[in-house]
Amino acid sequence: MYDVCVVGGGMVGSAAARWLSLKRETKVCLIGPREPTDEQEWNSPDREIFGCHYDEGRITRELDQDPIWALLAKRSIERYRDIERESGLKFYEEVGCLFLVPKGSESNQACRRTADTLGIKNEIMSSRGVHSKFPYLRVEEDTEGIWTPHRAGFISPRTLVSAQQRIALRNECRIINDVVVKVEEESQGDGDRDGREGGRGGGEGGDGCVKVTTKTGTEIRARRVLLCCGASTNFYHLLPPEKKLDYKSLRTLVVLAEMSAADLSRFRGMPSIAHWDCYALPPIKYPDGKYYLKLGLWPNEAEEVTGLSESAAWYRSHGKGWDLAKTMTVFRALLPDLKPVSMVTNCCLTTLTPSGQLYCDMASPRVGVLACMNGYGAKSSDEIGRMGALMISKGSWDHDLPAETFKLRFKPAKSHIVSKY
Repeated sequence: MYDVCVVGGGMVGSAAARWLSLKRETKVCLIGPREPTDEQEWNSPDREIFGCHYDEGRITRELDQDPIWALLAKRSIERYRDIERESGLKFYEEVGCLFLVPKGSESNQACRRTADTLGIKNEIMSSRGVHSKFPYLRVEEDTEGIWTPHRAGFISPRTLVSAQQRIALRNECRIINDVVVKVEEESQGDGDRDGREGGRGGGEGGDGCVKVTTKTGTEIRARRVLLCCGASTNFYHLLPPEKKLDYKSLRTLVVLAEMSAADLSRFRGMPSIAHWDCYALPPIKYPDGKYYLKLGLWPNEAEEVTGLSESAAWYRSHGKGWDLAKTMTVFRALLPDLKPVSMVTNCCLTTLTPSGQLYCDMASPRVGVLACMNGYGAKSSDEIGRMGALMISKGSWDHDLPAETFKLRFKPAKSHIVSKY
């Protein structure tokens, strides 16, 4: 019997597991599939769940239009170096972040208000100033740059997950590489109470527990369960039919431009960029040994994915065959002199909630949900994981931000996803 079972081994779930494991008296397990290692595994019909952390680059920065997301990022970034030291894994590059926003726009003013509120150091640049400091960028005359050189840059989400899990494992958190297909609450006396899947010596059932069943048939029991499943939260039987979350899963496509030696030298020192049309990351070394500059458009709500098979098919496609016309137009306008050796596409899913905030709430006294990051979760995942860990440990809200901001919203019954499980 575990005290807490965390379902979902991505950035948020791994962070939550690490935070929970810091209390040595708490028995914790983390369940989530490993990243596929080859195309055969990627394309296997048995592989249905993928993760958004299968990448080497995500923008990180404190500054944001929304002060809540900015605060979550600020607290997470402050702990990056500690996580690196404790895990022995380096995942953060402080190259700065440049916001490119229309001069005088509401987004511009909102960023400035957040910077003032949270004390985020920044420099305001004209379009001419942007080009002078970053000569490879082209921006319109009515564009203003907000430059944040510190506590900003990019992270490797893949390595961040490994770092969080390495620390959790060292703290005796059990990690199970599998996919959870069913979560069922049991009253006292239901099921087996012999602790056969127990952690550090088993435990008593109390007033009841939650049975977690994986795709391979493994059963785990825990006093409480925290669902950190992102776009997959409404799949399988993780939540009751009447409690399917209200969110949209949107296709997100990125282009990776392979850098020549000449361009790599010219673009060295490039910051991460948040443009009103797109985002861009500087040249990053990928597992194939090559350096790629990454560019993506902000998610389009017309590109919604509504089911498990559609989600899996999107991941398996790697974005191949998708219309790149708009992406390439934006790419060439922002970086007109870049001459890629090759272009590679990749994809994932972005979850959007009606409120624009993540969900962190108890769906029942024993099952909590920590999901739906609205595209901001990577950089902020450590503080988000802490938020979820505090909540599930207590069984109720236990964070300084207001609980109402993160409350669950459910879809109408007619919108529920039908699962084959």
